[in-house]
Amino acid sequence: MQSPKNVGVVSNKNRKRITTKRPPRSAQPSTARSRMRKKNTKHIGSLAELDFMLEAASRGFPVGRPFGDNEAYDVWVDAGARVWRVQVKTATPYRNQTFGLRSHWSGYKHITPYTPADIDFLAGLVRSPRTWYLIPATAIQRRLMLNLYPFGARRRAGQFEKYREAWHLLKPRSGRASPGGSA
Repeated sequence: MQSPKNVGVVSNKNRKRITTKRPPRSAQPSTARSRMRKKNTKHIGSLAELDFMLEAASRGFPVGRPFGDNEAYDVWVDAGARVWRVQVKTATPYRNQTFGLRSHWSGYKHITPYTPADIDFLAGLVRSPRTWYLIPATAIQRRLMLNLYPFGARRRAGQFEKYREAWHLLKPRSGRASPGGSA
């Protein structure tokens, strides 16, 4: 049997067209395989939201999603004395083991950073290594992008590293103001 690349090759010996069977295709159609590999940003964001809800619930926080896509936040977290509004984003890899986290939303011809009036926390997921950053809205300070360094940072570049895996910030605090405004 000849290799698949020789399909339809004319033999010099008897000048006949030689046809061979093509190898069988896999059981799964190629369109389904490509769909599994190429996820759009909406799908990636929805998976990050579910991942956040699972992680928060496993830490003992009741969680939920607002109805529809009309709120500035993706998930609410019930901390007992307070319900936190959390916007979930997935970090994008940059160069030199740096990740960028969008801290803004886009509308028609405008980009607006998240403020404490919109959200209480920005939860950023770095997928590899799987790391969560829980950044209070007051720390964003009208920035459009935040740089994250899950592998470590030199000098003062890692100003958001103190929020890496900072799940303790979601617990209610007594006698102090909360990161998103009034307690």
